[in-house]
Amino acid sequence: MGLLKSINFSGSLVTVTLLASCSSHIPLEIKQPLDGGPGVAQVHHKIDDYLTQKVRWGGLILQTKNKHNTTEITVMALPLNDDGEPQSSDQSPGRFIAIIDEFLEPLVYSPEREITVTGHILKTETIEVGEFPYEYPVILVDHYYLWPPEQERQYDDYPYNTWMYGPYHPWYYPYYYPHHRHK
Repeated sequence: MGLLKSINFSGSLVTVTLLASCSSHIPLEIKQPLDGGPGVAQVHHKIDDYLTQKVRWGGLILQTKNKHNTTEITVMALPLNDDGEPQSSDQSPGRFIAIIDEFLEPLVYSPEREITVTGHILKTETIEVGEFPYEYPVILVDHYYLWPPEQERQYDDYPYNTWMYGPYHPWYYPYYYPHHRHK
């Protein structure tokens, strides 16, 4: 009976370990919302009121530039969900620059990838967007997370995809597919 209890316990331990390993790999600093942290639009209008304050911002990468000891990532801010992931939106509260104290590969941290950062407001920097001078809040980053790219679904080149129809549909894959030769 003791052996059975130890097997049951070790089975539970394996289950808990597997569940823990499947849990999110998003850093806690990114997942946790900041209480009272200002938004990009607030800081953009009154930078002096928010200098050195901690923020959690994210959005779409517009540009990645490596400097001598740092990487500067220009980001179009987007609203974040509860886990800190940027949400698709037609509205943006503004842009910001995230300074990270290490080299980041620009081909990986490429335009239109999503990123979330936490850090402290350092200053503003005026850079032209087209011919418009735009004042960017600059963040000295403590933690960052590059979100995995969206996986595109694989579709057949035929308009009636096989996943749409079950085996009782007349155009079900094994029986009708215009590009498939029956032997």
